Amino acid sequence: MVNVMVFAPSPDLMEPMRKLAQEYGSDEVNIDVIHRFGTPEILWQLDRYDVIVARGITYNKIRDLYPQKHITQLVFDGLDVLEALRRCRETYHPAHLGLCLDRDQLQDLVPAMEEVCSAKIRIYDVQDEETAIRTAETCQADGMDALVSGGTVYNFCQERGVPCTYVHLRMETLRRTLSEAMKAAHSINTERTKSNIIRMILDNSEDAVMAVDESGRVLEANNQAYRLYHLAFLKEWKGQSVEKINDALTFIGSRKSPCRDGDEELVTLDGQRYMVKYRLISGETSAIGTLITTSAASKILQEERQIRRGLVRRGLAAKYSFRDIIAVSDSMRSRVEIAKQFSQANNSNVLITGETGTGKELFAHSIHAASGRSSQPFVAVNCATLPGNLLESELFGYEPGAFSGASREGKVGLFEQAHRGTIFLDEIGEIPVSLQAKLLRVLQEKEIRRVGSTTVIPVDVRVIAAANLDLQQQIAKGRFRSDLLYRLNALEIHIPPLRERPADILPLLEHQMCILSAELGKAAPALTADAREVLCRYDWPGNVRELRNVCERLVVLSNGRPVDAAYLRELHMFQERPAVAPAGTVLSAPGGTTLVLPPTIRKKDLAKELGVSRTTLWRMTKRQEEAARKQRESTTESE
Repeated sequence: MVNVMVFAPSPDLMEPMRKLAQEYGSDEVNIDVIHRFGTPEILWQLDRYDVIVARGITYNKIRDLYPQKHITQLVFDGLDVLEALRRCRETYHPAHLGLCLDRDQLQDLVPAMEEVCSAKIRIYDVQDEETAIRTAETCQADGMDALVSGGTVYNFCQERGVPCTYVHLRMETLRRTLSEAMKAAHSINTERTKSNIIRMILDNSEDAVMAVDESGRVLEANNQAYRLYHLAFLKEWKGQSVEKINDALTFIGSRKSPCRDGDEELVTLDGQRYMVKYRLISGETSAIGTLITTSAASKILQEERQIRRGLVRRGLAAKYSFRDIIAVSDSMRSRVEIAKQFSQANNSNVLITGETGTGKELFAHSIHAASGRSSQPFVAVNCATLPGNLLESELFGYEPGAFSGASREGKVGLFEQAHRGTIFLDEIGEIPVSLQAKLLRVLQEKEIRRVGSTTVIPVDVRVIAAANLDLQQQIAKGRFRSDLLYRLNALEIHIPPLRERPADILPLLEHQMCILSAELGKAAPALTADAREVLCRYDWPGNVRELRNVCERLVVLSNGRPVDAAYLRELHMFQERPAVAPAGTVLSAPGGTTLVLPPTIRKKDLAKELGVSRTTLWRMTKRQEEAARKQRESTTESE
């Protein structure tokens, strides 16, 4: 957006100029119109305006205050002046007339103007407020019968009762001047667009790029150069000598190391090898500077290209999006909205917690797919399925011969494969403590070191982690690092189990059966009302994963017949529904063992703790309830 300020010379021109501003304004050009007499404080508040339109003393003042801005002058043309002379003759009938305008513009027109107004004309120059007042006084002393002038002299004459005619600007003059200002505004907008495009290209380049002038002073740098050369630590990096920024660098024409256009050199920056290339920036007649491009060494670049080709072949991409998440309950819908917001924070780590089978990986895929990294790799790894030493080599890769059985070619790690994309670390709580320290360093430093290597490789990766364990409890037990948790949970979201969101059960069932029936080429079975009731009462300890397995059984075994409660009870998980004893209940296990139940516990976990089947647990619970009832009745009778 280009901002234009127009100073209306007089109040009567405000409305015409506003109409012209509406006509010439657009989505790319904003035009403000204002009227101020003299040189008020507003003249020092024009920094946000790119083009300024003004007349007379105001124009001169602004030109001095803002020499770098484009200032368009409202200039009287001959017809404007002749019209003012005509009105002056008709009003005052002067024999001697003072013309208080720009001498250079009007000197040659004096004979013609004298004939028009039938008076002798003398021109007085007006440059500022001081000369304006002095000119009005001089005109009176010189015996001028009337004056023709602009705003400042006219206002002064009005205050003192001096005959004076104001030079009005015709609409043609206003339109012509504003057209000139619009040309300047569009030119500025075009240059800005070009500059933004160039900036975008440079910032999206993987190379660090700096432009220096013919003296070696830095003019511009892209984001990569800003990071690589630690420009954030310099208060004023623009204008600094490039050799002060890094003594390994030079520029074309440098006395220290006069390089030539296209020269390259290998330098070491922060312990890594980079290729620096120098290109001449040519002006119309001579060289005006040097473009310095810094790239990672050729080996790393070649390796990255190989990774890219491999990723395309292996299809490391997100498979799901937020459209695949069935969320009817308020709790689940709120989680989805939070996850959508998280997706926009492209560089922030995310921790997803929840029980096994709640859909944590589905959320991870969706967050990546909705993020600015969606076109880049999505790499998922289950940390619980690999032993610690193997997990390290999988995550970070290894050099040839790093350990017994290692590939002779070495291996690229998952973090490198996920470069510029997202890595999903499922079951993060299962990572050995020794490996957690290395993972923490990767998150902090944004670089990895392959097993068996002494060289670090920078990576740009967003980490999404998932855990079904209580990580705070793991920290208390010394099994998880608290500092790693604080790095991972910059953004945290908890996925509730299916039993806490019963409104989602039936929609999930219908959705999954539709998908599975389509995959199997069979019709999706209908659910009777009593079957729906059984399914909604079930606590789904395996969450959505268990629900999907049940759906698959129903689709395969029902053969298109409606599914009722009797049919469901043929499946073992619905045969008996042993109730969970209330909190504080004391159960007696075989062998005389007693157990006081915690506030919440699943029947499966309780049965495992007692060493009995769920059926036996149900019988035990019934016996305990019957004993408690008899005890209450006995107590009541004794009272």
